[in-house]
Amino acid sequence: MSRKKAKFIKYENKIQKKAGFGEIPEVAILRAENALLNNTVDFKEIAIPMLSQLRETIKLAKESPEKINNLHQNLITPIMGLKANGAMFKYELVGSLASIMLSFLEHIQELNNDALEIVEAHEKTLTLIISKTIKGDGGAMGKQVVEELESACGRYYRKNPDQFQPRS
Repeated sequence: MSRKKAKFIKYENKIQKKAGFGEIPEVAILRAENALLNNTVDFKEIAIPMLSQLRETIKLAKESPEKINNLHQNLITPIMGLKANGAMFKYELVGSLASIMLSFLEHIQELNNDALEIVEAHEKTLTLIISKTIKGDGGAMGKQVVEELESACGRYYRKNPDQFQPRS
């Protein structure tokens, strides 16, 4: 066991300076909750460009396999956007599926054709969910879709154990 002392590093908390100190006023919380509950923005308008970006990246990766690993972040970015926005617009199933896919992409060291097939199936599933306006958790069908995506990721990990990078 090391006998070194811990070094404390002071840092400037810029976010706290901008947001201020103390509690958030109750009226501000109620306004924010009301804005979320009465949101009339159509999520399709937000999701379709993200899905298009994902689809184009998949297409590029298939057409140029030598570039596949350089496109890793281009796959992650739209999925992260879908995850972040899904629940806010009452598309919890989209958020859940995007979360699983994001975790999958963050855990694999290199993309290969098998991983790309899983991402493509994910994109097609999300496109269908959004085009059919399936809000909420999708009920029994949503549960089955989540289980199937988790199962596909699990099969990939078992088939490609050398590609799996556990979180540190």
